[in-house]
Order: sequence, then C-alpha cells, then structure tokens
Amino acid sequence: MATITGLTSPSSNDKTGDMLQLKILADEGLDPIQAMKQGTDTKVCGDCPLRSVASGGSGGCYVVTAHAPLAVYRSTVDMPVTPWESIETPARFVKREKIPPIRLGEYGDPAFLPLDLLERLTDGRGHTGYTHQWRSVSEGYSEYLMASVETESQARVANAMGYRHFRVLPDHETPLMENEVMCPYYSTDGKTQCADCGLCAGNRSKAKSVAVVAHGPLAPKESK
Repeated sequence: MATITGLTSPSSNDKTGDMLQLKILADEGLDPIQAMKQGTDTKVCGDCPLRSVASGGSGGCYVVTAHAPLAVYRSTVDMPVTPWESIETPARFVKREKIPPIRLGEYGDPAFLPLDLLERLTDGRGHTGYTHQWRSVSEGYSEYLMASVETESQARVANAMGYRHFRVLPDHETPLMENEVMCPYYSTDGKTQCADCGLCAGNRSKAKSVAVVAHGPLAPKESK
C-alpha cells in the first residue's frame, strides 16, 4: 500500500524540506511494528541489511517505525484507496510555480511498487529514491532509484548494472570514489535540502553518485 503524506501541510523533515513523502506499507492487516516483530517487514523492506533483527537484518534502520509509519497505518488502514490520478491539486500548491518533489520511500523500498506507478508519481516533479533491491529487480528501476550500497565493491557492481549509487560511508575518513560527491546537505552544513538538490533521482540525474557518512543509529561513535 503506497501512501503519500504532505499534501495538506509541509513535511517537518529538516533534511528533505518540503517534499511529498511516500510510505510503502504491507497491506495484510499488520501494523508496521507487528510486521517488524514477526519478520514480515521483508515484504516492503526486502533484503535491506538495516531492516529489523527479526527479519534477519542489523536493526540499524534510521526510520522509527513507531512514529510516521505507524501513524500513517492507523489513519489509513480502514480507508478506501484513492487513485493518484483522482487526487485534486491540494490548495497549498495551487499558486506555486514549482511542483513539489516527492520522496519515494520515506519508509519501505520503492522497488516493490510497479514501474508505471513510479513514472506517474514522478511525472513533472523532482524526486529522490533509493533501493536495496537493485540486484534483483529489472534495470528499469535505475531510471528512478539510486542503488543503496555500503561498500565500494557494491557500488562498482551497481554501476556496472547501470545504476548510480548512494553509498553510506563508515566514517569521515573514508575517501570518496572518483564518481562520487558528498551529499550536499552535509557538505553545506544543512543549507541544501533534498527538495532543492535533485542528485538522488536515479538516472534522471546525470550527476555523479552520492556518498554520506553513516547517520542515525549507524552514526560513528565519538571516542572517549
């Protein structure tokens, strides 16, 4: 179940800025916390190495399942699905010259959605998107999504498969690859938000791939 938030009020996420936020939830009668505990979150997170320990991952995901994903599930679980093309332009966007970009996968992996849906969601607007499923899905997803990788060797494999990549660096001392730039949000001390950047748009961007030092639960710990 693909659910979009940010239609009536802007996201409060300081890093992304004002972007529509797409969450992908398993439509099977389990809320995201139950799915995580039972290990069925693989249906929306796949083989992401950061998924819950119950699903075989490290548990290092930066998304707090009990926050936005759970709130969205509770507010939409009994609601009928509204097709994207049936949604009227929200009042707060009517007078804006720039159509707001969309973040594909604030929670969940957008590679679990059909390609034609990703095309419709990104038509005429900027977007960001990442997938850990780049080894197993069709190459068409490289048009919209960055390959999420944790090592240089993974990055090179993803590049050979036609993907630009988004690599998480273990620390600040890790050198960049020749085809990488540091995420502008961090290289500009938060002055460049995702809504204005546009680098993480798969092959719709012709820029270099992007790297970022691990953040959230995976952030390097300061030595004492």
